[in-house]
Amino acid sequence: MSASEESQRGHAGAVRENRPGRVEADLAYWVALNQVPELGPVSILGLVRHFGTARAVWEADPRLLGQVPGVSPRMREALVAARQKDDPHRLLKQIAAHGFHMYTLADAGYPLSLKRINAPPPVLYARGDLTACQGISGIGIVGTRKATAYGRQMAKTLAFDLARAGMVVVSGLARGIDSAAHRGALAAGGKTAAVLGSGLDVIYPPENKDLAAEIAAGGVLLSEFPPGTPPLSQNFPRRNRIISGLALGIVVVEAGEKSGALITADLALEQGREVFAVPGPATSPVSVGPNRLIKQGARLVESAADILEELALPRLWEAEVEPAAGAEIALEPAEREVLSALAGGPVQLEVLAAEAGRPVSELLPLLTLLEVRGLVRRLPGGFFISASGDGP
Repeated sequence: MSASEESQRGHAGAVRENRPGRVEADLAYWVALNQVPELGPVSILGLVRHFGTARAVWEADPRLLGQVPGVSPRMREALVAARQKDDPHRLLKQIAAHGFHMYTLADAGYPLSLKRINAPPPVLYARGDLTACQGISGIGIVGTRKATAYGRQMAKTLAFDLARAGMVVVSGLARGIDSAAHRGALAAGGKTAAVLGSGLDVIYPPENKDLAAEIAAGGVLLSEFPPGTPPLSQNFPRRNRIISGLALGIVVVEAGEKSGALITADLALEQGREVFAVPGPATSPVSVGPNRLIKQGARLVESAADILEELALPRLWEAEVEPAAGAEIALEPAEREVLSALAGGPVQLEVLAAEAGRPVSELLPLLTLLEVRGLVRRLPGGFFISASGDGP
């Protein structure tokens, strides 16, 4: 699955790059342009290309602004109005006071993989260490906010093993799959990057504030939106191109028919990234997305080894990643119950369901995950047994 070479080149090639020791004055003008509501990534980049620097755009004669292809009268009026009320250097100081770092398309420190996508963010606001995103070791793990126990544990396990192998786990800090992926990478002592659909000072969902702090300490929080930007619904599809842009590939763990994770997968294809999917029960509504992607040619993923093998990363592959043992990633209570029930020998699915007090439809996903992790074996006749024979 790949996109055209033109898509890989992206739109940032004509922007002059500042080497270390950049002119802070131009950074202020990039930041100011990025706060003009009517200007998006494409229009800002077009203006900078036309005038040469962000400062030249900010100070340009209004009549000349109107001559730039793609710049509408409304954009020009918004920029002129912003110049009358905003001081770029004051804006820069206000953002710096938060402790956030800022990177523009003209900075050498801006992630190269992100520069090459269509409509790269003109400014990246960062909290933490952006160097984690400057190599070729990113992998995105995304999925539904309404994740099942199977989906959460699968995301956590994949992230743990990928991080242990040296990959940087990229996701969106959302509830469900995203949060599980970040936690898995942190549990392995690895790097993870969270891309927000709001300003870095507006953590969403609110209950992830502690998780965000952990990520900033061991990785990086990123946003293209200025501080103070609320988590508006239209921001999240837009931020998804950054998740895929920072990654070699995207893994969809669980996703409903209209999930934002599928938008990320589509963007990954457009950007020439690999798309992976974790299979799920055919009866589960959150398995519709990944199962469909597999039908369309996405690589089926049962473990981190499948991803590393497909990406042909020999140095990482030498880590001989195997599914994380239950002792390394805590089992869900329901999984412990199932393993305890199987410790005495083979048990038929219907009997196991009755003993566990759970419907078969709920039990099958748990068994599938435990089987993938090498903790349970499936036997003929609908029987299951603990792989170790001694329980959890």
